[in-house]
Amino acid sequence: MAAAIYTLNLLLLFSCLADERPIGAERRFSFMLLRLIACIPLLAGQYAFFYFQPLSRMVAPLFFSECVFGLLLLLLNFRLRPILYPEAPPHRAQPWLFWSLAAGASLIGGFWLWTPPGYEVAGDALLLPYSGQLYAACLLVLITILVAAWRLEMFWRRIGSRERRPYKYVVIGLFLILGSLAWSLSYRLAYLRVDEDHLLLLAIFLGIGWLIVVHAVARHRLLNRKVFVSRRVIYSTLTPLVCAVYLLLVGSISLVMRTFGWSLPFVLQWLLIVMGLLALVVLTLSTRVRTGIKYYISTHFYLNKYEYREEWLAFSELLQGKLTEAEVAEALRRILRECLYTRILMLWLEDGHGGFRLLAPPGSPAPGENGVLTADDPLLRHLQNAPYIYMRKSGFDPEVQRVFDQKQAFFSSTGLVLLYPLVIGTQCMGLIGLGPEYTGGTYGRDDFDLLAALGSQAAWALLAVRNAERLALAREQSAWNTLSAFVLHDIKNAATMLGLVRQNAPEHIHDPEFQQDMLVSIDDALKRMNKVQARLNTLKGEIVPVLGPLALAPFLDATIRNLAKKLPRLSIALVCPVTITIQTDPDFLTQILENLLLNSLEAGSGGNGIKVKICVTPQSPQDIEISITDNGPGIPSELLPDRLFEPFATTKERGSGIGLWQVKQLVEILGGTVTAGNPGPKGGGCFQLRLPLARHSK
Repeated sequence: MAAAIYTLNLLLLFSCLADERPIGAERRFSFMLLRLIACIPLLAGQYAFFYFQPLSRMVAPLFFSECVFGLLLLLLNFRLRPILYPEAPPHRAQPWLFWSLAAGASLIGGFWLWTPPGYEVAGDALLLPYSGQLYAACLLVLITILVAAWRLEMFWRRIGSRERRPYKYVVIGLFLILGSLAWSLSYRLAYLRVDEDHLLLLAIFLGIGWLIVVHAVARHRLLNRKVFVSRRVIYSTLTPLVCAVYLLLVGSISLVMRTFGWSLPFVLQWLLIVMGLLALVVLTLSTRVRTGIKYYISTHFYLNKYEYREEWLAFSELLQGKLTEAEVAEALRRILRECLYTRILMLWLEDGHGGFRLLAPPGSPAPGENGVLTADDPLLRHLQNAPYIYMRKSGFDPEVQRVFDQKQAFFSSTGLVLLYPLVIGTQCMGLIGLGPEYTGGTYGRDDFDLLAALGSQAAWALLAVRNAERLALAREQSAWNTLSAFVLHDIKNAATMLGLVRQNAPEHIHDPEFQQDMLVSIDDALKRMNKVQARLNTLKGEIVPVLGPLALAPFLDATIRNLAKKLPRLSIALVCPVTITIQTDPDFLTQILENLLLNSLEAGSGGNGIKVKICVTPQSPQDIEISITDNGPGIPSELLPDRLFEPFATTKERGSGIGLWQVKQLVEILGGTVTAGNPGPKGGGCFQLRLPLARHSK
């Protein structure tokens, strides 16, 4: 055991060589404080062991441990100087002094292993020779302790009153340790003896001081060292680690009891074993216990309470495939429930009118009177100028107090203490309401940073979902408008044909041929009305052609003669080979020709008549071209080449701008193309239809 104590002390001492790297003054001080924290329980354990088992071979290791502790205190003083006086130049002699003393102490400790120093044992006390090796060791340690106490007092005076709070218990614990050792060493030097009762008292004082220091360092994270260990690794290994510590503790107790010959009653022995196993089961199965441990680890052993990157990635994964505001809100509720330590979580979404509506979780009853926050609510008015509302923040301003007084019933009924808005720029997409932490803590910087990161991401997701819903609605409206445009234009054409019949009826009503044409026109108008009704019944924006073989020359001749009777001011000439047969929809082709001829008639001068030439020309073995040329004023240049085919684009006084757009849609449905232009400087307009000879319906 003596060799093990020497080895541990030498490892602590010579590990200081690693601090000679260029790592900065604060990190050097932090590492030295860690070594000191590790050395204190080693020294206290030796005091307690020597009290219960006074072995002569443990005297030299005990004094050697005190020397190492004094050397670590000395080096800690050296490391503290650059922090207290950052502007002062470093002393080059300090490292040489320390390592000289460390080398000397190591040599003396090694010498003690072979030749123990002189001392006497008298009852329960250890007598030291005057001016002996142990006397010199006590004197050296006492000097380092006094210097350390002086430096510690300077440090306490130098820091400001606001910065003293986290260091308060560290200073108290260190003064307790240093004062206890100074008293014991002074007693030894004065009376040349070491009493066993003093050693037990020293062990207790050092243990208490060590606990105070460790708690303060962990509670306020004074070492400020980042732990690059995944929280998930810590959480997953916590239960096995506790189990291992429990078994190690049980084994250590058994070893000590056997060493000292103690016995433990049978009932008490098995009671301790069963209670320990029961505690492990509770730790494994209890969600509340695991959550409390998780909270303690996150707030005491990590610089940040959350792994923001992991939480952001987890929330991003939850948002995948979410297409509604309710789904986005549920994903946000789930991630916040896993991160924040509260049982009360409420979400309000913006209702489009400046207010907010409460979104109840799936399976929950409908929200009550607190389900709606109107635009003039005091909470919303305050959040326009504040990042959040936190009712447990110390020293909040009178404006927050006024809001709390106005909405006291709201906070009492909901149990909320924090309202955090989901903001994009100046637009608020929702509100997060949180109750108090069941751990007893308060929301701090880390919580607000997490809410800012996840809240911004949720706000963007809500905005994207809302815009997608608006876009889908706009597309539905556009499809309906497309169908309406076709329907209205068909009705307009039918009404135009009936209007022409009515216009010519007073003059030709008694002509049998006119009567026959009038009946045909009325039948044609009724057919169009039936088609309009069929399209309205389908409520689809897509119009499907009915394809079939069509002899083009006879079809065009019959269509032109029929239109000529209805449009007497239109003179139409046809040039078409009689051998051309195409695969098309005759009703579509009739509508196309009718729209183009009506467009020529309406664009021309009313009293002079319009001459139109329709010429069909094969372009390739697969398609033909139908050109329609008139002698009208031509097509305005601002509408060429493609703008005249856009909906509502027209220069005619009574034009709707739908006819040519409908022509383009129908031609493309038939698998063709349509272009327009002015054939020459003398005026006139020309449309070229390029249609396939054969096309299969889909």
